Amino acid sequence: MAALASSTLLLAACSRDQPEAELEDPAAELPPAAVDPAAPAAAADVSGFTPLPTTNQVLAANPIGRTDPFASDRPAPRPAASAPGTAAAQSRPAPPLPLQLPPDFRFSGVIRVGASPQAMVQFGPNTGAVGIGELGGRNTDLLPVGWVVSSIDVDRGRLVLRQGGQSVTAEL
Repeated sequence: MAALASSTLLLAACSRDQPEAELEDPAAELPPAAVDPAAPAAAADVSGFTPLPTTNQVLAANPIGRTDPFASDRPAPRPAASAPGTAAAQSRPAPPLPLQLPPDFRFSGVIRVGASPQAMVQFGPNTGAVGIGELGGRNTDLLPVGWVVSSIDVDRGRLVLRQGGQSVTAEL
């Protein structure tokens, strides 16, 4: 019962009327023309500020949809044709000649040794077999220097040699 009496006293102390701080309405101190939304905006001092665009100005400046970034009112410029003797024609490097087998290289057959294919070749005075990945001048004298055996097709009788980015196929 004593607990009930102390809680009643506590509630009574909390519910006592205390003066509330009043919030001031800023619009109450302004003259009626400044509060009225229909009043002209010229009543306020706006010197030094850039006025915001109207809704219609914003909508007109940003049309709906996306424009095609590749569309153009003008056709794309075409490069001028140059004569064979002009500086533009001379500045371009000539395309590389297609890779050809050397005149003293002869491809004479293919064999399969176990699972690895071999090509029978002759290069100058040397005769023998080469396998895939062999490099001329490094691990075989049966190929020109810098040439590599790219592939050997035993069933079709083909040997593909590569030098740099070009390749040449020899067939039986």
